[in-house]
Amino acid sequence: MQNTAAGSMGCFCSRESPSAKPAEEEEKKGQVIHPDVPARTLVAFTAKLNRAHSTPYHRGILKLVDVLVNEGDAYSPDTGIFTCPLKGLYHFAVHMSVCGRAQCAIFKNGESLASVYHTSLPNDCCQVASISSTVLLSVGDQLWVNLWGHGRHEIIATEDNDTVFVGFYVG
Repeated sequence: MQNTAAGSMGCFCSRESPSAKPAEEEEKKGQVIHPDVPARTLVAFTAKLNRAHSTPYHRGILKLVDVLVNEGDAYSPDTGIFTCPLKGLYHFAVHMSVCGRAQCAIFKNGESLASVYHTSLPNDCCQVASISSTVLLSVGDQLWVNLWGHGRHEIIATEDNDTVFVGFYVG
């Protein structure tokens, strides 16, 4: 005899008579773990530019130190670098509030994946510039937001404007 019940996440769990399953599965209170279904792994982060770091005047890694989410602890606010903990496909995006000029790229292991150059329209209005990339990573690969060009980057963070770096494991 087989009873079925939908789980809270929409998955189907089944329970067969005690004589048909090992005792170990009985201890799981009717939930059968299927070995052919991989466990879901969560790697995701969102980091914001701190107001004190607005309008950076340097080349190199942009450190976004206000971390909102860091599942898997793969993003380091101390270095601004994401280090891949699990081989697979990942998606990364940078959304910048810009009041003037900004030049940046998403770098993987020292090479540019995608870049953006933004110059505001007349009257110094602020706008959002975004870049994103989906990339296959191996364990230990590193990814970051890299500022390029010369001079001040007018990337801002205020109470009303956020600049964020986001990344997550797709599978």
